[in-house]
Amino acid sequence: MQNFRDYLIDNLILEGDTTAAYDMEKVIVAAAGGPKFKSSLIKNSDKVGKKIVSSLRLSGKGKFPKNSYPASKKWNTYFGPGGAKGSTLTPKTDFVIGRDRISLKTGDAQLMSGGQAEASATFYVAAETSKQSLDKSVKALGKQMDNLLPSTDLSKMGIKGSKTDLEKAGKFAEVEILKKADEAHKAFKQDLRKIFNANPRFAQAFTYEAMTGRTKFDNSEGTADYFLVTDYDGNAQGHRVKSMNDPYVKKIAKQVRPDVKFKSTQNTSSQLKSPTNPKGKTGYYTFWSAVGLGVKMVVEEEIKNADLLTEGIMDVIKRAYDKVANWFEGFWNRVKELVSKSWEALIKFMAIEPDVSFNNRISW
Repeated sequence: MQNFRDYLIDNLILEGDTTAAYDMEKVIVAAAGGPKFKSSLIKNSDKVGKKIVSSLRLSGKGKFPKNSYPASKKWNTYFGPGGAKGSTLTPKTDFVIGRDRISLKTGDAQLMSGGQAEASATFYVAAETSKQSLDKSVKALGKQMDNLLPSTDLSKMGIKGSKTDLEKAGKFAEVEILKKADEAHKAFKQDLRKIFNANPRFAQAFTYEAMTGRTKFDNSEGTADYFLVTDYDGNAQGHRVKSMNDPYVKKIAKQVRPDVKFKSTQNTSSQLKSPTNPKGKTGYYTFWSAVGLGVKMVVEEEIKNADLLTEGIMDVIKRAYDKVANWFEGFWNRVKELVSKSWEALIKFMAIEPDVSFNNRISW
């Protein structure tokens, strides 16, 4: 039971001793017909256990769950490379009585433990469960894409008609397009943050998953669906939770208010790994790279095929930019098809990841 005990110590921030909270679980399970137990830390523990079971009308035999349960396929996809493992697979259920999978709260306690991967997975589940529409975000991305086209006022470029100037024009287009891509990247992150901060349904969905592990454990015995809040005298309240819309979830969600920021992730290359660059960072992001590569390809093709003896430099550049515009239209259509599938696809394409913070100490 060592893993289970560690889970309690990590997750239950008590007004008193965490060992007493662990004893309280065994006291309640014993009162529900489970293994006999009498606590030396809880006064009149037999009576306290019976009082809780009786007052909440809990029926069925008490037992403890396993130390860990496998995460669902969906959760592992959201969790990241390798999927959930180790202590992150500790159940949300502290003990079971009959059909009730109970999470015990004896005072203030954390909503959720775990690191960034756990928070990110909960974010994706919440985005999906709350039916947060992708339409607004995809449309916002589309507007940013429209702003990526470089200026076509060629007189401001000061480019004259040698082959070297043509090559410079190609580089200019690439630098300009990447600069605008970076601006679009930053603006899009701000748009996403606004959407989630203004969405109470997302907060409820996030809180529900963090409380219950409904998606994480695929509604198995590791998923908690009853929250038992008690003091050490046996004055208890019970809350059965079946969905993110339950009043108790809404009550807890008002305390949580998850704040979602988005941080950028950079493309890496094994060829660039070195003592000073151990991850092989390229300096480019997925969004940057896709845009920059496409524009560079179009411009270089026009430069390569240009006949400088029969046409002017400005004609070549103008034709290149017209092709860039057509390339963008096709590119955006492919992007839209990709990112409209899920929040995960959208955010991965933008090479960003959710950084979720929230009030983790909850008054249950």
